[in-house]
Amino acid sequence: MRLGVGSTGQDGEADPAPTLRKEREAQGTRTGPVLAIAAVIGVLGARFFGVIRKYSVNIFFNDQWDYLTPLFRHHASIAELFLRQHGPHREGIGLVADKFLFPLTHWNALTDSFLIGSSIFAAMLLALLLKCKLYGTLSYSDVAIPVTFLTLAQYETLVVTPNPAYGGLPLLLMMLYCLALLGQNRLLRYSLVLALNFLLIYTGFGFFMGVVTVCVLLLECYGSWRPMRSAPFAQALAGLTVAAASLASFFIRYKFFAAADCLQISHRDLQGYLGFMARMFSAFVVPRSLSVSSGTTVLGAVILLVAVGVLGLHLIHLLKHGRSDTHLAGAVLLSYCLLFSANAAIGRSCLGLEAASSPRYSTLLIPGFLAIYFFLLSKSWGGRQNLLLILWVVLLLPATVHKPWRDMRWYSDSKRAWADCYVRAENIQYCDQSTNFVLNPHPERTGLKQKLDYLKEHRLNLFHEPTGSGTQP
Repeated sequence: MRLGVGSTGQDGEADPAPTLRKEREAQGTRTGPVLAIAAVIGVLGARFFGVIRKYSVNIFFNDQWDYLTPLFRHHASIAELFLRQHGPHREGIGLVADKFLFPLTHWNALTDSFLIGSSIFAAMLLALLLKCKLYGTLSYSDVAIPVTFLTLAQYETLVVTPNPAYGGLPLLLMMLYCLALLGQNRLLRYSLVLALNFLLIYTGFGFFMGVVTVCVLLLECYGSWRPMRSAPFAQALAGLTVAAASLASFFIRYKFFAAADCLQISHRDLQGYLGFMARMFSAFVVPRSLSVSSGTTVLGAVILLVAVGVLGLHLIHLLKHGRSDTHLAGAVLLSYCLLFSANAAIGRSCLGLEAASSPRYSTLLIPGFLAIYFFLLSKSWGGRQNLLLILWVVLLLPATVHKPWRDMRWYSDSKRAWADCYVRAENIQYCDQSTNFVLNPHPERTGLKQKLDYLKEHRLNLFHEPTGSGTQP
C-alpha cells in the first residue's frame, strides 16, 4: 500500500512522485522569474534599439568632429587613438573600436550609437550574471536590472552626441571588472582586474575606476597584513603598485581642460556641489520635463544620502570583517558613481542646476543604482523586502518608460535638415543659418570644412547616401 507524500513504495524505496513534483515546482519558481525578466528585456530592448534606429542620423555632431580627428588622417596608430585626449578624458578603446568599425560602414554615424547601445545591453546581461553570483538565482525583482540599464533617461548618449568612450564602453568594462573581482584564484583575479582597470582609466570617465582600484588593493593589503600572511600580502602589494602606476601613467603628457569656462573650485560651493549631485540622481528617476521642481531635488538628495550611507556600511564591514564579495562589489559600484557625480558637480555646477539634468550623466550613474538594488536584496528588512523592492522598481520606471520624443525628434530633424542642406549648398554658415541649427560651435578651430571635404572626397558619412538625404540607411 502506498502512503501519502514522502511515503515509501511496496519495495521499501521512496515514492518518486512527490520528489518529482517538488522538482517541477522548484523548476517553475526558477522559470517564472527568467521568463518575466526575458519579457521585460525583450520589450525594453526592442524599444531601446528602436529609439537608436529611429532618431540617429548619419552625420557627425558637435564633439564627434573633435574626438574623431585622428581618423581623418590615413595612418593614425592604435597608440595615438588609445591615448587621444578629448576634454578631460582620453578615448581609449572607444576610438580604437571606431578605427576598425568605421571602414565597414562607410563611416556611418549610427555605428557609434549602436556600439554604445550594444555595450549597455551587454553590461545589463553581465549585471544579471553578477546578481546571480552574489545573491543566487534570478527572482522577479531582478526586472529592476533591465529597467535600470535600458532607461531612456540616457538618450543623449545614444542619439545626440554618441561617444562610445564616454559611457557605454566604461559601463561594460565595469561589469566585467566586478565579475573579475569575484574570482577565486588570487593571481588570475589580480591580473584580470588590473588589465580591466588599465582600459578603464584610459577610456572616458572610466578613469575614476583607477582611484577605486587603488582603494580596493589597499583593502587587500590591509586584509592580508592582519593575519601576517606574507605571500598574499606580497601579491596584494604588487597589485597595488601596478594599479598606482597605471593611474599615474594617465597623466603623462596630459593637459588639463576645464569642464566649463566658468569653473571655479571653492570649498564655499559645497552646498552647490551637493545640490548638483542631488539633481543628477533625481534626473535618473524623474522624466527630464518634470525635473525642475524643488521636490525632485529633495528626492535626489534622499537617493544621494542612501548611496553615501550604503557605501559607508560596505566599507565598515570590509574593514572590520575582511573581504566579502557582496560588500566589495557594492563598494566598488557606489564609489565609482559618487566619484563621477562629484567630479561632474565640481566641473559643471557653475552652469546652474538645470545642467545637472543632462541625459549624458545617466549612463554612468547606473552602477550606483545597481548597487543600491543589490543592497536592498541583501537584507530581509523585517519581512518587508518584497515591498521595498517593488517600490524601488516603481521609482525607476517613470524615467525608463518616458520617451523624450520632442527632444530626440528635434535633434534628429535638425541634423537631417543640416545634412540635406550641406549636400546641396556645401556652405557651413549658410546651413547653420537656414536650419537654425549649429553642427559644431567652433567650425574653424575643429577644421570642419576640411573634414567635410574629406568625407565628400571619399564618399563617407552623409556623402555615402545615394540620395544625399543624410538619413539612416
